Amino acid sequence: MANALADVLQDLYYDGDAARSLLIRSGYRPAQIPFFRSAETFWPEVVLRLERGIVKDGIRLVLVNAAQDHPGNDAVQELLARHGGTPPSPRPRVLCLFADPSRSSKLRLDREARLLQELAGLGGFELRTRQATRVSDIIRALLQEKPQLLHFAGHGRADGWLVFEDDDGRPTVVEPARLAEAITATGVLECVVLNSCYSGAAAEAFRGATRAVAGCVTALGDDCALAFARGFYTGIGAGQPPGLAFETGRAEAALVQHDTTGLHFVSFLPAPAASGGTP
Repeated sequence: MANALADVLQDLYYDGDAARSLLIRSGYRPAQIPFFRSAETFWPEVVLRLERGIVKDGIRLVLVNAAQDHPGNDAVQELLARHGGTPPSPRPRVLCLFADPSRSSKLRLDREARLLQELAGLGGFELRTRQATRVSDIIRALLQEKPQLLHFAGHGRADGWLVFEDDDGRPTVVEPARLAEAITATGVLECVVLNSCYSGAAAEAFRGATRAVAGCVTALGDDCALAFARGFYTGIGAGQPPGLAFETGRAEAALVQHDTTGLHFVSFLPAPAASGGTP
């Protein structure tokens, strides 16, 4: 099995960054990871160390994480089954729609896109993005990517309408209720994240289209938006449900001294039944 495992891993994780990420997620201490010269020399050495117990239950953990990264890979699934493991639950998929037709926040959106890519690289969620999103892109992207979470990064007006691009690249606005209709037509989501000014005020428009909405009912500074996104998707990547991930995002923003009073979360799920007898 050792040779088969090394062969599969060197095919899937053939660069140093991806290999290190897999091992760290599987419990390997960074200082214990051997120097990466090539996949052909790296993986046989790592597998040998795993067989010797450098990480408790290390081979199974590596296979579980590899199966999560490559859910359609039959070789990984076979090795995982032979090692007594079970395939992991699918990772949540996040579709990010970036829109800045005036190009006034290009630097912030570039930073947000890079941040989300780095967090997704840790393996806790899948990331799909659309840059310079046109209104005509929205439904097609939802149908193609089939996300569980929808993230909008751009500008919101004081009335809660969101700014996208038209087919000529000029600014145009979308009413929250119309965006909710587009979502409903393509499948109910776990959460809609509106990382823009004033967007949270229209959360009720998304009832029936998503189980929750995160947004902001006030103006939202660029640095606060980035800090919130960092905390929220760190939470999502760690397996937190959207409500708890929202609290993680708000705590992250507050930790670096941003005003978080405008951040707003609405859940459309019924409240859990109270326990205990009738008073």
